[in-house]
Amino acid sequence: MLIFSPRKQPKKLRIKLMAKILLLLFLFQLLNAQSFRLRRPVPDHIQINGSYLYGEPNIRDPQNRAHTGVDILVRYDTVYSACDGIVYFVAYNPNDTVGGYEPNGAGNYIFIKGKWEGKDLYLLYGHLSRPLVNAGDSVKAGDPIAISGNTGYSTGPHLHFEIRLGSPNYNAFRTRRNPELWFAMKGTGAIYGKIVNAPNSTRVDISPDPKPRPPYTTFSYALTYNFNDPYIGSDDVYGENYAIGEVKPGTYTITALNGLYRRTVTVRAGEVVNADISTDVFEEIVAGRFELFQNYPNPFNSSTVIRYYLPERAHVILKVYDLLGRQVQILVDEEKERGLHYAVFDGTGLSSGVYLYYIRAGSFSDSKFMVLVK
Repeated sequence: MLIFSPRKQPKKLRIKLMAKILLLLFLFQLLNAQSFRLRRPVPDHIQINGSYLYGEPNIRDPQNRAHTGVDILVRYDTVYSACDGIVYFVAYNPNDTVGGYEPNGAGNYIFIKGKWEGKDLYLLYGHLSRPLVNAGDSVKAGDPIAISGNTGYSTGPHLHFEIRLGSPNYNAFRTRRNPELWFAMKGTGAIYGKIVNAPNSTRVDISPDPKPRPPYTTFSYALTYNFNDPYIGSDDVYGENYAIGEVKPGTYTITALNGLYRRTVTVRAGEVVNADISTDVFEEIVAGRFELFQNYPNPFNSSTVIRYYLPERAHVILKVYDLLGRQVQILVDEEKERGLHYAVFDGTGLSSGVYLYYIRAGSFSDSKFMVLVK
């Protein structure tokens, strides 16, 4: 194997080499950046409350339960549907269980049911002063659905916004997702990462100040999630244990654990960026060419992510088969826009072994193997 050492090369060659490496890192990060999935449920001039983050324990709660959503400081004003869907549930609940959905004093609350990557998506709007919709109504992203308020267990007017994936039930295990990775004010992005073996509520600092001010008057840091709480979950694709939302475009340094964790990341408007991207893989997307990428992780235990790139809008069919040619699961069967897409394959309940995933998009087709190990 030829070992290429930049220190042994002439200065001009070293500079060119480093420039190419930096360009490669930039392109790799650009390739892997994701976009936001939901519309922001309030106007951009209203901030998220940074004194009570997603996954942060509530010191006033006798059970020390974690915060399962975000609080948005909207005062007696209109809130909007963040996705297309139906009004699944409308209720008032000061302290008690109603329909098994929200036993934690949400006051007037609404569930909007939508879809994400084939899974049922439930958006909870809590502490409302007045709903503007009824159960069963169809809504589009951006439609007004309620007036925010201070009902239920609340210390001031605000919107408690929560994402539950797969089930609306309060006691469903690990169904919550961090909303800061799902929507953002226009012109901002978000950062996520995973600090291995970090204790719950480890402080994660970011420098320089990432927040647009105004409207922000509060936080510029994050906390690792409190996974002692059985409801808190990581994103199905990102697998993070911290996130920093609504970040101005720029380059930032992220530190935690007294500098043992240190990352530099560049954020662009509208992007959700992984702070932990390394240079061990680089997949080139060629303009005008369909691509099916190798799943990751691979081998995998339980779930894995399959990515594909469309140079144009197309109807996509993505299926998984076993080695006997039997269909195991349909992951995608719908129209998709141009760009990089992903699907999550959950192998829970399947036997260890080799599986094949197959894609057809317009006239393009391809397949790859993946390995499930339990």
